[in-house]
Amino acid sequence: MPLLGTKTNPMNGILNKCNPMKEVVNKQSYDLLPINRINSKIIKPIQHFINNQRITNHRLIFCINSGRAGSNYLSELLATAEEVISYHEAHPRMTGDYLTLINQEDYAKSFAKRKFKSSGIKDLLLGFPDNKIYFESNHMFIKTFFDVVIQEFSKVEVIILRRYLPKVLKSFIELGYFSEKNQSWKFWMSSPNAATAAIPCIDNDQNLDQWDLSIAYLIDIEARAMRFKEQYPNIKTYEVRLESLNDFAKVTSFFKEINITPTQATKAICSQQINQRPGSKKKYGGSQDVSLSYCRERIEQYIEKAQALNISIPKTLALDYEEQSS
Repeated sequence: MPLLGTKTNPMNGILNKCNPMKEVVNKQSYDLLPINRINSKIIKPIQHFINNQRITNHRLIFCINSGRAGSNYLSELLATAEEVISYHEAHPRMTGDYLTLINQEDYAKSFAKRKFKSSGIKDLLLGFPDNKIYFESNHMFIKTFFDVVIQEFSKVEVIILRRYLPKVLKSFIELGYFSEKNQSWKFWMSSPNAATAAIPCIDNDQNLDQWDLSIAYLIDIEARAMRFKEQYPNIKTYEVRLESLNDFAKVTSFFKEINITPTQATKAICSQQINQRPGSKKKYGGSQDVSLSYCRERIEQYIEKAQALNISIPKTLALDYEEQSS
């Protein structure tokens, strides 16, 4: 059975009880919320229709990645390009309930509900200068909204971002993903047995430990990337390793490949470490062995189990040492 996310509370943080004046303003805003939503539902589609040609003329670049693969860094890096306006996880993030939908149903059944993301992107593009490129490095793209974006926009391109897989697994374990230690992952990470999974899992979720659940998820994300390329052969894809983006010469080459222009800020940001989360890793990691060698051993064990079940593992997994960063 799939692992399901829990619902978020959209009203969290509306009232600021430390400041009475802010509380009054926020209460007034809350009282007007239904009217504002009605107006938004009427006005926004009209704005999108009137400006459709200008909105759809922008290049849109998204990123396929598993999470903990350097997507935040990639977003910061591309933000330094002359032509790019970059977002790591633009609202709506398409987590939570949208993740539950793709865990439980095939994409066609939930398409109309998930189309909400296209409207959010259009709202952002309304404020874009004509020559700017939209980039979003949200790892939910390949799970919850790739199909709605492709239907709505004609100039979509995709970066497939990979990081040495044992390092990604190490980060997952240290942060408590796919365990009861950290409940937040249920908002973001799809079940390896999701209705929309691209590859069979070796067993039901409840029969797997944290390690095998994490590995199964990571392999499924790679399989989803390969399925995406097969389903959308006309969409330009660019494959890059995170490790190569620490070298300015390689970054310059990558920018040239995707036809964007580096700046002095690009050179300055190269090799910076972003989103390391040392506090969370200490909190959730515990005393278990999370060495890279053990992470690789567990991945190899999972692959052996999968092959014994005649499950074909993608050959594109980032398991090679050659492109590792030090």
